[in-house]
Amino acid sequence: MRSLHNWGALVSLFATLAAAAEQLVLPADFTPPRVFKQSNLLRTIDLTKPYAREIIAAVVENISKQPQNEFYLPVDKATLPKLSYVEARNKKGSGEEFVVTPVKYNDDSSLQYYRILFEPDVPAGHSITLQISLAATDILVPVPAQVTQVEKQFLQWTGNQYALSAYTTEKQKTKLKLASNEVPDFTKLEPKADGTEDPTKSGNQFTFGPYSVVEAGNAGEEVTLRFEYTNPVIKMDRMERLIEVSHWGGNLAIEERYWMTNNGAKLKDQFSRVAWAATNYYNPPTTAIKQLTFPLSVGAKDPYFTDEIGNVSTSRFRSNMREANLELKPRYPVFGGWNYTFVTGWNHDLRDFVRGHKNGEDFVLKVPFLEGPKEAVTYKDLEVTIVLPEGATNVKYVSPIPLVKEERYLHKTFMDTIGRTAVKLTAVNVVDEQHRKELVVSYHLPQSEALRKPFVMFSALMAMFTLSWIVSKIDLKIGK
Repeated sequence: MRSLHNWGALVSLFATLAAAAEQLVLPADFTPPRVFKQSNLLRTIDLTKPYAREIIAAVVENISKQPQNEFYLPVDKATLPKLSYVEARNKKGSGEEFVVTPVKYNDDSSLQYYRILFEPDVPAGHSITLQISLAATDILVPVPAQVTQVEKQFLQWTGNQYALSAYTTEKQKTKLKLASNEVPDFTKLEPKADGTEDPTKSGNQFTFGPYSVVEAGNAGEEVTLRFEYTNPVIKMDRMERLIEVSHWGGNLAIEERYWMTNNGAKLKDQFSRVAWAATNYYNPPTTAIKQLTFPLSVGAKDPYFTDEIGNVSTSRFRSNMREANLELKPRYPVFGGWNYTFVTGWNHDLRDFVRGHKNGEDFVLKVPFLEGPKEAVTYKDLEVTIVLPEGATNVKYVSPIPLVKEERYLHKTFMDTIGRTAVKLTAVNVVDEQHRKELVVSYHLPQSEALRKPFVMFSALMAMFTLSWIVSKIDLKIGK
């Protein structure tokens, strides 16, 4: 187990991210002060996956007479529960990330806000190039809702003509990148001032604008696009990830349980195995889930794949010095509206994930918060449970993903006395983009705890031998 030297930096990281997780409470009549204007804004919406990824790049100018550090991002109330993440950073310079905090002020308002805290402050008359990244699930809807086994699948996106902003925008443009070139339906707006069509199409990209002087709060007209999507719409209704740390065995055991649904267009008629076998012969694109590939951390070993029936033999594990891939095939193709539940797990050497302080009693665990398949996936409910060695105390963690719930309890297993410290973290609306983000857990484990399990085993054996000796001394003969 390697030593951790930069302990002070870790403590600072815990404090910074704990502050970022707090919710900001403001008065019910709150309105963002108009201290900024956006001289230029480019909104890029990526619809190549079964969820919407949006990047807003804007030149933000401080038009007040004082330095400012609070920028407010409005979000439609209906979109708010679908958001997976909201991140912001300085696009130029060092590219540092800004603290983003949800605002609670009026539950009845149609607009909700996130506050972005600039560090350092933006001086009066100066500007900053701000980049905001966000993702939202359950935005794309299959239209039509049902297709046959061999028909094409189309998804429909509905959004706004303008980027919603709390500040005046002098010039802006929106680009949409779709999963294919086939777009049978889309909203056509009035021609632009130069007579060109709005939007313009180039391959699988649509461009709305540019538009001049869009006032704060103006979202413009509602626009829709319907495009072909040849992949399954994979959603994990629930995923439970168990990470078990064993100092005695020098092992890190990971197990994941999935409740999977294909949220694509539902199968209109009954499933035809003959048609499925025929299409598999030339392997065309399909909206059914027929394989998942898990890119695991290097060094993964002892993988397994089971479902409600038992062990599933249709899996393949490939591992070398550079990568480790676990390929899983469900027992049947999972078409739109179908479900599949399965369990997978593997082990790692603990020394690759745990670092120890020089005092021999403080440790830091750094492990991916989420691994999962490399295919485009969304997670409705995600539970990550970290089970630490028996006797671990002073447990702290830093989550790279916003959490909705935390629970601490004692997890009792074989030969435990008081039970192992466990921390259960719950997140919602997680997307596959957040794979490999590291969860950091620090804990204190006294060296005396290393003697607990040998003492328990020794005591149990001695009790058994003593009981056997006492029983052997009992005279069970029938008296004369």
